[in-house]
Amino acid sequence: MKKLLTTTALSLLLVSLASGVYGQSESALSESLSIDRLSWLTGNWKGPRDGGALEEIWLPPLAGTITALVRSSEESETRFVEIVHIREINDSLELNLQLFNNSLEPENINAHNFELTEIGSSFVAFKGISDGSHRSLSYERPEENVFFIRIETNDGEKIEIRLTLVE
Repeated sequence: MKKLLTTTALSLLLVSLASGVYGQSESALSESLSIDRLSWLTGNWKGPRDGGALEEIWLPPLAGTITALVRSSEESETRFVEIVHIREINDSLELNLQLFNNSLEPENINAHNFELTEIGSSFVAFKGISDGSHRSLSYERPEENVFFIRIETNDGEKIEIRLTLVE
């Protein structure tokens, strides 16, 4: 009888824990996709790129978005400026980016759109879903002062860019 009571109590405990976990996982999932999970992007980053420099300034998350201003330049001119905008949408995160030439004319009429494919504590990856966008785009901050951008272009070329924190 004692064994039956112990087994029943243990079963009830497991069932109640499981329902609590399932109830929490839904809200934890919603929380996990909050734009605040990307606060590690925040900062002023710079590194070498194609004989010049690539700079990214990420603003902190605010009002369901996080935004970056990107500049690619060589010694005497700016090649392009880019705005990266990640927002909470439909219980996920969506990345939009728009490239501008040195006269601030858009390279494309519409922004490139990407959907979230993976998120971690210091890593986020997106898949291109609009015409002409890269196949994939990811950001990683493996160390306090190191930031990686990884791109797979729509032609299949894989690019890794290493930036460091500007103090």
